[in-house]
Amino acid sequence: MKIENDNSQLIIDLPTRAALGREDFLVNSRNEDAVYFIDNFHSQKINSGILIGSRGSGKTHLVNVLCSNLDSKKWSFLNPRNENIYDIFSINDLVIIEDINNFNSKEDEDFLFHSINLSKELNKALLLTSSLKISKLNFKTLDLVSRLDAMQAAFIEEPDDMLMEALIIKLFNDRQILIKPNIVNFLMQRIERSYLGVAEIIDLIDKVSLSKKKSVSISLIKGLIN
Repeated sequence: MKIENDNSQLIIDLPTRAALGREDFLVNSRNEDAVYFIDNFHSQKINSGILIGSRGSGKTHLVNVLCSNLDSKKWSFLNPRNENIYDIFSINDLVIIEDINNFNSKEDEDFLFHSINLSKELNKALLLTSSLKISKLNFKTLDLVSRLDAMQAAFIEEPDDMLMEALIIKLFNDRQILIKPNIVNFLMQRIERSYLGVAEIIDLIDKVSLSKKKSVSISLIKGLIN
């Protein structure tokens, strides 16, 4: 799919309201295992786990759901730039490290290895997220790979047609745009079958619609998808 962007006018990029509550997450067979994993992460005493899904699949959404349901439990995000790793683990019940697929240096690997060991030493819950399966990560530290392989993993698979249709409608709704079924069907037949592909084309449609001051229509979309 080729996407053409007509920058005919300057657009003020207003933020959209993404619906990020538990009830807003679209659940079907492609992601229900991941939803169960998150819903039961702390209640079933899962001390460590990895949430895996491609970009745009909703990993951050599910992490937000988990954090909002922890009640009195303390949690914190952690990344390789943090210097007080021990203190962060000590004062929190759950530590979250996102996008480990972006770790690409020896220092990043050492940080992740140390974090996993600290979570076990201090008996703290550790949740990791990744856009790639562990076997696809190019980590050089074998002990780190071994520890990651031993962790419980939950996967968000690429969307099927039912989830694609629901996702298109949700992303337009997040932008306060109501669309007709014929537009949904038109997009379903032409856009990339991935979470990121859906998000990118709808973002482009929204921006071009605003810049041209036109409503979302099939004729507008035809000019963007070639």
